[in-house]
Amino acid sequence: MDCFYAQVEMRDNPSLRNVPLAVGGLPGTRSVLCTSNYIARKFGVKSAMPTDYAIRLCPHLVVVTPNFRKYSEASEIIHSVFQKYSSVIESVSLDEAYLDVSEAESATRIAIEIKKDILERTGLTASVGVAPNKFLAKIASDWKKPDGLFVIPPVNVEAFVSQLPVKLIPGVGKKGHEILESLGIKTCQDLREIPLDLLSQFFGKFAFDLKLYADGIDERDVVSEWERKSLSVETTFIKDIKEENLLQLEMRELYEDMRGRLEAHFDEEGEKRIKKVFVKVKFNDFKSTTCEETIRYDDGLWEAELSPERFFPLLSHCLMKKDRPVRLIGLGVRFITHEEYAPVQLSLLPYCA
Repeated sequence: MDCFYAQVEMRDNPSLRNVPLAVGGLPGTRSVLCTSNYIARKFGVKSAMPTDYAIRLCPHLVVVTPNFRKYSEASEIIHSVFQKYSSVIESVSLDEAYLDVSEAESATRIAIEIKKDILERTGLTASVGVAPNKFLAKIASDWKKPDGLFVIPPVNVEAFVSQLPVKLIPGVGKKGHEILESLGIKTCQDLREIPLDLLSQFFGKFAFDLKLYADGIDERDVVSEWERKSLSVETTFIKDIKEENLLQLEMRELYEDMRGRLEAHFDEEGEKRIKKVFVKVKFNDFKSTTCEETIRYDDGLWEAELSPERFFPLLSHCLMKKDRPVRLIGLGVRFITHEEYAPVQLSLLPYCA
């Protein structure tokens, strides 16, 4: 969807359509933005940006607080449209999904119908990318925003990918792009020519994915069912806090929020068990650190025995790493996955010929 939250607000309040608009925390609350409309983006305003900084970039920016009930209602309608055209749908978020339509006669025709149906049922525009795999479909969906439709047929993959800027590859962030630039790599064609062992020195195992993407290859399936591996909550303070006892009080309130979400999750998947607990701290210099503890199976710690005090030692470890005030804390748990419950032994026989 095109600037989804902002677009819903503009639909419901036409006076917002021609002004720079952002959805997020209000100025003066040290909050960040969820999204912004395309007028605001011309000023450099974008998602995850601190609201106060966005106001400095765009003094006339209108900021509205999120209304997730409205966004969820719109999302349900949008996903019901998807279900008309495919049974294999991977929902990425409220406003984004992959659809496997490889059995259809024309993926492009389906894309046109999806855009039309969403507009008629919600009054919102969507941008759709059509391509042979998820990597290229994601790139294509951003290619002609807003209200775009871009198709990369198999015959055009080679020509398209060879000139694709590496900064557009999913997973290549700001630091990754700087590293690639320092190696003289600007396009996927450049990426193809660099040795894998050199690339691995900077990107580890992600280097292998980068080489595949450079050739337009992505063998990931569209996954219609996925397993939650973690659950966490966090909060940003209006004023920095340095005293550990005050941070513990904040953590108790945060724990209750996490506890409620855990209980709802266990109602859906009652067999889940926690394997790790963790605490995240962001200091006032915006540097973050995370400390976690693995729970031994013989600890006997089940979900009902969790408490805020379980997280306090991890908070202390985080605070020892820097003698600075704290602007954000978070806490969470990691779950034992299905594969860990029932691991599968892979066979080496195919490689022994």
